[in-house]
Amino acid sequence: MPALVYPALAALSLYCGGVWLWLPVALNLLWIPLADGLVSRAAPNWRANPALLRRLFAPWTFWVYALAQGAVLTAAVVRVASGVTLLEFFALVSSIGVMTGTAGITAAHELVHRREPIQRALGLALLAMTGYMHFRVEHVYGHHRNVATDADPSSAPLGESFPTFFGRMLWRGPHDAWRIECARLQRGHLPRWSRHNRMLQYAVIQMALLGLIAAVFGPLAMLFFVSQCLMAVHLLEAVNYVQHYGLRRTMRDGKPEKVAEHHAWDANDPISALLVFNLSRHAGHHCNPALPAAVLVPAPGAPRLPLGFYSMVFLALVPPLWRALMDPRVRALQAGRADINPMAERARLHLQ
Repeated sequence: MPALVYPALAALSLYCGGVWLWLPVALNLLWIPLADGLVSRAAPNWRANPALLRRLFAPWTFWVYALAQGAVLTAAVVRVASGVTLLEFFALVSSIGVMTGTAGITAAHELVHRREPIQRALGLALLAMTGYMHFRVEHVYGHHRNVATDADPSSAPLGESFPTFFGRMLWRGPHDAWRIECARLQRGHLPRWSRHNRMLQYAVIQMALLGLIAAVFGPLAMLFFVSQCLMAVHLLEAVNYVQHYGLRRTMRDGKPEKVAEHHAWDANDPISALLVFNLSRHAGHHCNPALPAAVLVPAPGAPRLPLGFYSMVFLALVPPLWRALMDPRVRALQAGRADINPMAERARLHLQ
């Protein structure tokens, strides 16, 4: 599994210490964007062998990844508990958060869509390492239903900056997940304040995990765990922001049109696609969420991000640059310009 590079680099950085603690950050900020650019230029129509992808993303590989991430995260907690400088603390928060927020949450995203209960449970375990277990409810039952509409908090409207989007998601995500879960319980004639409420189950699990860390390793270790969770969630929501910015479904008779390829931004950067389980090929995922990551391909009718997937995620953190690059493209899509996407005319990109 290519994503194992994250726990491997994090483990190496923990072992070496010093400036090496920043290795996973350097991977995300420098190496992957550079590698994507070089490979994309050399092979613009690159497609991995489907049989190879099925082996790389086989079910057992997710178990290997989860064990590796859990081991490295535990080692980092122990390292912080044993005493670190302020600079080392921030380096560890950044590097471990990059691991759990880039590879960890994307692996969890793939798993919570699976039908097998044991795989969904593994996805929830990975989400617990980032304190974001409600994501399973909000994403699967909210985001996929309401994507590219004002009802979906994960679909940023044109002109909204990422800091505003992130602040809103910190409360709208759990709020919408709670509302969705309460509606499910009501349909099943079950009380919301009961053991049947998955949001309450997740809260108990996450509070128990924090309590265990604080009791065994101390308050500084708990602060580190919470801090890397925030780092991971920040990266997750940056990805959400990038993948749906400015895109809207047309309303017909008071209801949104069917989800189509042109309701998500796509990318075909080969290195990042492998490292994030083909998440960058996002339009195909929304058209058929049940499809495993291994079979996702670039969608011909989807608008394409102008730069590499990783580059765009980090560009979103600089609102003036993001808007200067993306707002004209969204407006061009609204006008149906085919030079932004060769399939724009055929796909009829109706955006509001």
